[in-house]
Amino acid sequence: MTEIIRVLELYSGIGGMHCALQDSGIKYEVVAAIDVNTTANKIYRHNFKGTYLIENGIEKLTVTQIDRMKIDMILMSPPCQPFTRVGKKLDIDDLRTKSFLHLLDLLPQLTHCPSYILVENVKGFEESQTRDLLIKALQKCQFHLQEYMLTPLQFGIPNSRLRYYMIAKRLPVNPNYAWSNTEQLCYSVPSVVQPYLRYKILCDTEKRCYHTDKGANPDMILMLTSKKEETKSLPQNSDCETVSESKLDECTGCTKNKCEEEDWMFVSHNDGEGDSSKTNKEPVLAKRLKTKHSCDTEKEKHSNEDDLKPLCCMCDNESRLMEESQLLRQDEDTETYHGKCLQLQHFLEKQSAEYLNKYKLPDKDLKRFIVMDVVFPCIRKTICFTKRYGHYMEGAGSIIQMSTEAEDVTGACQLKKEAVEKKNNKNWGEKEIAIIRKLQLRYFTPREIANLLCFPETFDFPDNVSTIQKNRVLGNSLNVHVVSVLIRLLTMK
Repeated sequence: MTEIIRVLELYSGIGGMHCALQDSGIKYEVVAAIDVNTTANKIYRHNFKGTYLIENGIEKLTVTQIDRMKIDMILMSPPCQPFTRVGKKLDIDDLRTKSFLHLLDLLPQLTHCPSYILVENVKGFEESQTRDLLIKALQKCQFHLQEYMLTPLQFGIPNSRLRYYMIAKRLPVNPNYAWSNTEQLCYSVPSVVQPYLRYKILCDTEKRCYHTDKGANPDMILMLTSKKEETKSLPQNSDCETVSESKLDECTGCTKNKCEEEDWMFVSHNDGEGDSSKTNKEPVLAKRLKTKHSCDTEKEKHSNEDDLKPLCCMCDNESRLMEESQLLRQDEDTETYHGKCLQLQHFLEKQSAEYLNKYKLPDKDLKRFIVMDVVFPCIRKTICFTKRYGHYMEGAGSIIQMSTEAEDVTGACQLKKEAVEKKNNKNWGEKEIAIIRKLQLRYFTPREIANLLCFPETFDFPDNVSTIQKNRVLGNSLNVHVVSVLIRLLTMK
């Protein structure tokens, strides 16, 4: 019988690490979760009612308390403000680093030191004094460790969120262990975990993804393929590849999605929290249906179409929209990921116009059009969503365009080009705003941001949490799928 791993979740936030544990398929028990953010704790408790949540600062933890927990794994995402590019980068002199440094002091003193540790943080942490102290503490405790710099784009997910990750396992380890122990920062995961990169598999199989009416269900869909054994194999990368940041762009490519006559859908189900014995190790056939592209002239209806509904890409306009819309992007690297990640549409909510209208940009926000990163459902890359989303336009997250008319994009592009050249956007009136209004711009909903972060469909927010609060805590969270893959890697025998 597989041993249950006892987990301590530090800086638990809204539960991204907890969701990653669920997604990883390992047997686990979260002994305790610790965070001081009241809003995040409210959301965590709402989703993980059976978990012991400590609402104290980590700096109050003692050696005795941790030893009593008899933990096997620590998962943590320490405060990023001391290291982020938009902060003052005070590093160890920042008061928000105090709790993490306290934990590093405790680790060598533990009688029951954990076997596994995973740390997530922002780009910049890898160059910090705090990181150096982390490595020293782990080496003192005889850990085998590896550092990574990874983005969800490498995993087939259309969201740029470059992050530092470190995984560590206590010695001794098998000489043929699944990952290397080097001092070099790795920019790709070992080939041994590539069968678990389900979003890349979905992209590589050139099949269409499906939604429920509640939105994307990425954690349930493992693959769509006509026959399971025909799934394309992924290239076998080296265990650790030290490359420049430009190499981060090199995820497995695929050709443009095709409209398939028939699709088989394989899903796995986890019926119990942390109990992988209730998780099917192999995907099971859930549904077979004939699908027609919604742009087809034939309006054939199917009895099961309410259960699984394809989201239509803008097939007729896609090429022109891609070409016309480049000027509307703040991220000039969009084309790199065309065909290498799933389309954005697979992560969007299927909701009524009345519901989505709540997220439409008001005219006062349209005046900041020239700094927006505007995307549409066929795009395969969005910029990173931060806690400032909804308050700031530039660099805080993408804005979605609901219009499918290429002429609307052409007019908006011309307006932006002239505004940049003449610097006259502060003098815009009704005529200019009317041009932008045609794009039908709206903010991403919190559920859509959660989908891009790969939170499961079952993850929810309490009714008394506002959209602003949701955006803030999501902006401070992590990508569940990336962490779940690293947990698999960390716990491989």
